[in-house]
Amino acid sequence: MKKYKLPTREKCFEIIKKYHVPPHIVEHNLTTAKLAVFLAQRLEERGVEVDVELVDRACLLHDMARFCDFSESDLNNLKPFITEKDKTKWQQLKAEYEGLCHEEVAYEILKNQYPELALAIKKHRYMGILDEKEKPITWEEKLVYYADKRVMHDRIVPLKERLEEAHKRNVHLHGTQTQSDINTSKVDPLIFELEEEIFSKIDISPDLPDFA
Repeated sequence: MKKYKLPTREKCFEIIKKYHVPPHIVEHNLTTAKLAVFLAQRLEERGVEVDVELVDRACLLHDMARFCDFSESDLNNLKPFITEKDKTKWQQLKAEYEGLCHEEVAYEILKNQYPELALAIKKHRYMGILDEKEKPITWEEKLVYYADKRVMHDRIVPLKERLEEAHKRNVHLHGTQTQSDINTSKVDPLIFELEEEIFSKIDISPDLPDFA
């Protein structure tokens, strides 16, 4: 029996609705969960202790506050798919959690009721892998972090392709192109090391020939 509380999948979708998570982010979360659960189950089969349910729920909610990082161009692109209620809710939350990135906002929202879940979500921050206190340590945290870096929108793609696409899209989060290049040159090799760690345990290729 678990020593901590997790939401059901149904509860996760209630949370998603409550925070007006846009449809394309929901699809990204679902695909991330599918991949992470697949990897968690393969690890379990090899005798690795991992909480598959925690992995699933954390992935379902990992980008629930992604709107905190939306740029003006992001909002313009989303216009056909979002409502004024959506934007009002996001504005309220951005004001309440001013200065926090989406991983931290999700953590703040969930930490009191689901602390283990909240921490696994907080640790999927791209730059967090450089920080001894913030980097993913448990298998659950590692799988949430890694699976997110393999899912481009709602498609599972090679790690290199996903990272290159994200770097082009998220330069503004680093401040400048120069700073983005410096940061990614430090972080990306560690993500490839994490990929090697995961797949060496389950003895399949990162190309995921067995993924269904």
